Amino acid sequence: MVGIRSKMLGLCLCVQRTGLDPLDGSLRWYDPAAGGFLPTRHELAENKRRLADDNHRLADDNHRLADDNHRLADDKRRLADAKRQAEAKAEASAARVAELEALVEKMRRG
Repeated sequence: MVGIRSKMLGLCLCVQRTGLDPLDGSLRWYDPAAGGFLPTRHELAENKRRLADDNHRLADDNHRLADDNHRLADDKRRLADAKRQAEAKAEASAARVAELEALVEKMRRG
């Protein structure tokens, strides 16, 4: 990379070509250790905007997940209530059947 090297910063100030024209380019800081140009303020702003968008999407996903978890917990409670009611009805029916069987047996004996 051709440019002016800063020993203090460990960076090179170089022209980054943007086309075929040798005069077409912009001055950029190049980091030889990382093997790339440092981002411009516009690139940093765009990265920051993308990160904010990603964070908003993640927050929305987390809210939807929390809502789904609440609905699932409600469904589990309703299912448990329905199961308890069904078991109570089954017990009541079994008790009534036992009463009727006892009554039938008593009538047979007469």
